[in-house]
Amino acid sequence: MKTQDEEEDNKKDFGVKFNAMLTPQSQSFIAHTEFEEKVKKMFKIFEHDKTLFFTVSYLILTAIGMIFSGAYFLVFDINILDYSQISDFILIAFKDPFYLLFSVLTVILTILIYYLNKWLMTKFPNYFLKQEKKRWNKWFKQTGNYYFWGYMMVLLVYIPESAYFYARYKSKEIKTGKGQVVQVYYNSDNKSVKPPFPTLVGTTSNFIFLYHPETKTTEIVPFNSVSKIVIVDSSHVSKPQTSTPKPR
Repeated sequence: MKTQDEEEDNKKDFGVKFNAMLTPQSQSFIAHTEFEEKVKKMFKIFEHDKTLFFTVSYLILTAIGMIFSGAYFLVFDINILDYSQISDFILIAFKDPFYLLFSVLTVILTILIYYLNKWLMTKFPNYFLKQEKKRWNKWFKQTGNYYFWGYMMVLLVYIPESAYFYARYKSKEIKTGKGQVVQVYYNSDNKSVKPPFPTLVGTTSNFIFLYHPETKTTEIVPFNSVSKIVIVDSSHVSKPQTSTPKPR
């Protein structure tokens, strides 16, 4: 007959084997857990310091705005850094509501990817164990938390590609003349740009950028040489009237 100590040892051995079956010795799962703990610690810091949280959030929003704005102006062959001041970068996040929307969507996407990755590790542990034996995965282990770096690579590809597609979409509206048409008056003799009027590309603290769809050229005008800018209402453009034939 087994003694009480032997029965307890058997229970411990069974518990160890059972836990090993539930949680395989996967470096991927360990790295994910470590990253999760770091995220929790970071949010605890933000919870106690609301000022730091809003500062970091605003810096991220400003960085996203700079990337999107830079990609947009590059479509018109404009390096926006050459015509901007520090104040322009501070307020760049408020120039387009899409920047804030994209930032919120990015946060939601990162959370979804995070929990999806965690679910996959729990659901298919053997797959991750096989992947860890590959050479490229060993290289990631040597550089640190490969889960974290892989996650950052997704973000670094996702944001620039999104900025590129948004810039192409937004600039297409401008180049086809569907943007905001303006009439610019200059200080010299109060002369104005004559029809056809250009389309407003954007502004900074010291410059206004205009696009001429007819000539496909971009004009950079200093604000100190402009006396007035009039927005042309394209809805009042006269349309040809078609007369319906009267029935006989």
